[in-house]
Amino acid sequence: MTDTAAPEAATGGCRGVGPGEARALLGVLESDPLVSCPAAEKFAASGAVPGPEGRFLTLGGPERSLVFVGSSVLPLRGDAHDHHELGHAVAGLGFGPMSVHGRRDQVSALWGALGSCWGSSREHRGAQHLMALRRPVDRSLVLDDIRAATLLEFEQVLAAAAAMYREELGSDPFAVGSGIPFRRRVARSLARGRTWIGVDDGEVFFKADVAAVSPWSAQIQGVWVRPGRRGAGLGAGGIAAVCAALQAGRLTPSLVVNESNTAARSAYRRVGMVDVVDYATVLM
Repeated sequence: MTDTAAPEAATGGCRGVGPGEARALLGVLESDPLVSCPAAEKFAASGAVPGPEGRFLTLGGPERSLVFVGSSVLPLRGDAHDHHELGHAVAGLGFGPMSVHGRRDQVSALWGALGSCWGSSREHRGAQHLMALRRPVDRSLVLDDIRAATLLEFEQVLAAAAAMYREELGSDPFAVGSGIPFRRRVARSLARGRTWIGVDDGEVFFKADVAAVSPWSAQIQGVWVRPGRRGAGLGAGGIAAVCAALQAGRLTPSLVVNESNTAARSAYRRVGMVDVVDYATVLM
């Protein structure tokens, strides 16, 4: 990376972060390592410049304000004025509407502008928590035979992923684009070794996806236990197995959970996860 390259052209005062700001950008990502995980994964792959993994926008430089726009929008730094301007800049890129997530106060500030451009959200989950496991996982909790799934198991995993999607979001994942985008996401996760499953008699009973991996942390999402198997500790045991694998790679495991999901929060606390960040997600 060069310190002399010009940043991406400005848009209404907001602009793309330039290659010469890579050091400052990295400092912001490292200052909030759990929340910044998806953005840090992009930075590790292709630096500050925009690419297929996403782009960074700022008003006044990354140390003042920063938003990451990938498959969703993640505000990382800035005050209410900054996020108002950045929200309009994100909408002006023409990629949306897309979901917004991050620290609760920053999501609220950014959504004020995005909502005026994109319209009503499908759901605003304003009471979530980012939980993390900061101590070694208790090996006695690890469920045997939880492992990374392969592409050969696509159909079984697709069925489990679709069941989780319907339960969590209340909609059909195959309704958009004849299900092609959803199938692609599942296949990509499998190809990257990011989907973990437990299988019994050819049927998936546990599933979790590692959605993002940075140099220092990993975010788990899409946790699901087959309804008929719930209440037997499979969720805690499965998450413990995934966390053990991530910790073996020197990564801090984290995930986001709704405050109202008391069963899931109890399972994660059993593994040793604790609330770290007040979080929010706006679903489009």
